[in-house]
Amino acid sequence: MNVPIRWGILSAGRIADRFTTDLRKVPDTEIMAVAARSLQRATKFAAKHHIPHAYGSYAELATDPNIDVIYVATTHNLHKEHTLLCLENGKHVLCEKPFALNAAEASQMIACAHQKKLFLMEAMWSRFNPAYQRAMYWIKNGMIGEVRMLKADFGFRALWDPEYRILNPMLGGGSILDVGIYPIALASQLLGSQPTDIQALACLGITEVDEQAGIVLKYPHGQLALLSSAVRTRTLHNAFIFGTEGIVWIPLFWRARLSLLWRAKKLPRITWNQAGYHFEAAEVNRCIRENKLESTTVSLADTLARMEILDQIRAKVGLKYPGE
Repeated sequence: MNVPIRWGILSAGRIADRFTTDLRKVPDTEIMAVAARSLQRATKFAAKHHIPHAYGSYAELATDPNIDVIYVATTHNLHKEHTLLCLENGKHVLCEKPFALNAAEASQMIACAHQKKLFLMEAMWSRFNPAYQRAMYWIKNGMIGEVRMLKADFGFRALWDPEYRILNPMLGGGSILDVGIYPIALASQLLGSQPTDIQALACLGITEVDEQAGIVLKYPHGQLALLSSAVRTRTLHNAFIFGTEGIVWIPLFWRARLSLLWRAKKLPRITWNQAGYHFEAAEVNRCIRENKLESTTVSLADTLARMEILDQIRAKVGLKYPGE
């Protein structure tokens, strides 16, 4: 058995709740404390998840000497502030996506992690799910030939609430950062982090965040990524990867449990497995135990390049957040 990695949870929201439930599945892991905007929220969360300590301020969590790594799951606009708070107090960090509001913020976070010699990773959980990884294995091993095109979408219909984070510009709302990051991350993994051309259109709603967006990325050898995101329009959440010799289909690709491989004159292959946040948490534990400062599966260079792409897309559609 390994010495347990001791976790803190920074936020008591919905995503933090799901992550904490799955974190219990990771061997040699202890969840030591949770912090929320109020002690009441933190105490309620701690009782639900049987966490020994609850804090009503994030600073208390960051300075707790019995914590090794902190999961940051606050709203998008606070990711930089809270990640830096944790890093500056000597804690490794797993930060929810989007990593930051923009590339400038991401650069500050990465620089701080490097300076403090601490582990830092964006919580791109989909990359660690087994069915997703099997699809990447098929592609990497040439089973669909050369990848020529990606078509991926992620859209849902949020309830109309202009104060909720999804539609609130003060909280970094809109579809591009919230769910568009998934198809963009998939495109970067398959085709590279430096497209040669970026085209985008979006519908900016009453609150002036993008309610839906269409994005086309072109890559050096002519490959195309046709992507869409939405927070007021439900879509199918499919990813189709088209190669010269076959096709990979990942239904609900952002939380993939199923992947399918088609090739001419060959029987299709299907893989199914569970999905969950515990796979990415296990990667964080492994990296910390091996004294690694980042994961090769979601590298900091990959994260920064993705934030630069997101910046360019937002510039194309005219989406700018307060304070930028």
